Amino acid sequence: MNRRKLVAAGAVLAVAAVVGGWAAFGRSEPSTDRPAAGADPAAVLVDAAAAVDRESYRLTVGSGTAGDGTVLVWDPRARRGLETTSLKVPAGEVKVERLVTGTDAYVRVSAPDRRVPEWDGRTWWQVPVDGGRGLDNTRLASTLRAPSGVRQTGDREYAGTLDLRGSADVLGEGVGAVLGDRAGAVPFTAALDERGRLVRYRIELAAEPGRAAALELTYADFGLPVSVEKPAAELVRDDPPANIPGV
Repeated sequence: MNRRKLVAAGAVLAVAAVVGGWAAFGRSEPSTDRPAAGADPAAVLVDAAAAVDRESYRLTVGSGTAGDGTVLVWDPRARRGLETTSLKVPAGEVKVERLVTGTDAYVRVSAPDRRVPEWDGRTWWQVPVDGGRGLDNTRLASTLRAPSGVRQTGDREYAGTLDLRGSADVLGEGVGAVLGDRAGAVPFTAALDERGRLVRYRIELAAEPGRAAALELTYADFGLPVSVEKPAAELVRDDPPANIPGV
């Protein structure tokens, strides 16, 4: 199991309790362009998704499951960010924090009890980073790279379908097993702000009508300062055990 890739849709797909991921983007300038009147809706969304990494932002990733979710702040220019995933468990809540500064990545896990010593909520474990990547959830907008059947449903609101069969690098190998034959035409909705930036993106993962299973993304606070520093040296440990996400 590729445990790093599964946190992007982990709470939704229910394939792991604590998993993590890393990715990063190149530098570019914020855009003030608005979608041109009469522009092709699919092209508008592709442009909006490609522009997500042009400035810092706050991303909330939800699954429709009460108490579970991820919030991250990310600065693509400084390659700096902090992501916090909360997962409800019978004993309370497990919290997984992922911190990235440049090419360094760290994970800290807090658990409601101390049966897992490594999940003490204090120790930061340094974990590998593929190719200098950062937080994997920053790549979720890339699943909008080739939408089909896109139609405008309201003011800067759109709907269509996605082919997620080539998105295992973002959503994890488990997405194919969960979606099966439906992976080639997964419904989605999206909304842009007045500057053409992606602000809401929902991927409908439910196999049954009316079932609440979706990956819900909300982008906000564009341009916010992201003040993330390396953990204090005395709190960092190398050689993380297998029960630390990102190993």
